[in-house]
Amino acid sequence: MEAGIGIFIICCMSLLSPFSGVKEGELRGCSPAPNCISSQSWKYNYVHNVSPLLYEGDRKLAFSKLYAFIQNSENIHLDEVVSDEYIRVTYFTKVFRFPDRVELYFPPNEQIVQIRSHSWIGLWDVFANRIRKVKLQKVLTGADPPKKDEIIP
Repeated sequence: MEAGIGIFIICCMSLLSPFSGVKEGELRGCSPAPNCISSQSWKYNYVHNVSPLLYEGDRKLAFSKLYAFIQNSENIHLDEVVSDEYIRVTYFTKVFRFPDRVELYFPPNEQIVQIRSHSWIGLWDVFANRIRKVKLQKVLTGADPPKKDEIIP
């Protein structure tokens, strides 16, 4: 009985993630549930920490590459765009249409993109957020995103 209550609480915590957006130059942290990654979560929760996306050249070009990829992809809804520094989208899984929120922040004077990807439903994301991060990095570097059979969770 106690284990069931504990699992229920952890699942509910995944729905109660911090608000989205950038505050004082940083994306919000991840909830305690293991269904989130963030390149800025080291001081909040080091388990969810991933490296930021890297790019070379102009920030506006990097922004436009990611923006074009989002616009031309299936199952992605563009939620918010702030000039050339912030994008928030919702990914939907193909089969069950589970939503995942992805935030991309382009800090000024740096050639990185801070990323936060959070699954709204469920306790574990089966590495979907980490795979998504790799795909977005390949979009920025000009390499083709990996094919479905190349992805090994």
